[in-house]
Amino acid sequence: MIRLIASDMDGTLLNSKKEFDDEFFNILQELLNKEIYFVIASGNQFHHLYNQFLPYSDDLYFISENGSFITKGKKELYSFTMDQYDVQTIYDILKQYPEIMPVIGGKERSYIPRQYQAFQEEIERHYDKYIFINDLKDITEGVLKFSIHDPQHHIERYVELIKKSLPKHLKIMTSGNEWMDIQDEKINKGFGINFLIKTLNLTKNDCMAFGDQMNDYELLKNVKYSFAMKNAIPPIKEIA
Repeated sequence: MIRLIASDMDGTLLNSKKEFDDEFFNILQELLNKEIYFVIASGNQFHHLYNQFLPYSDDLYFISENGSFITKGKKELYSFTMDQYDVQTIYDILKQYPEIMPVIGGKERSYIPRQYQAFQEEIERHYDKYIFINDLKDITEGVLKFSIHDPQHHIERYVELIKKSLPKHLKIMTSGNEWMDIQDEKINKGFGINFLIKTLNLTKNDCMAFGDQMNDYELLKNVKYSFAMKNAIPPIKEIA
């Protein structure tokens, strides 16, 4: 019997206009009535996700920041923060590519270098709590991951350029053609779903997941019932 359903957001649960299907919240209420756990598994910021699901948010589980921050509602269950040396290394590498915007994710808010204030409209599509900073010294908490936005929508051009300069324990994961994430190789949505499976005393056979991009790969591999969206990239369709 299915006891947990996990879903990616952009390109999966949301349409191209970032909208829910009209029937979604009625279905969500039915799932909660049947005591089926619903998990949002996303690379997005926790605060942005939490606000999207009000007034149901406190009854849901969130695997946010691609597995770096896991909560039940607002209650933290797990977090992984990056080593400060790695944070500085990534920040220095990204300075070589000023045409793309780095977003440094924390639990409380996200941090964006001040020179990218012109991207505020795009920022507010994805981040509910953020501030502009002058330097890493302005960050007052641990860093969960880096997200990088290419306004020209060709993020794949930067993957190999940046990857060759990264320490081996850090990885790059793309999400569509606009965004990529940099975080520790151990952390992903699959790590997050396994954490919840153990925490909730479930098995993989109890779980179902939906996704469309490479940052969903481990999520789909770690449940029995996995589904790729019609718009999914080929590697996701192959494993679903």
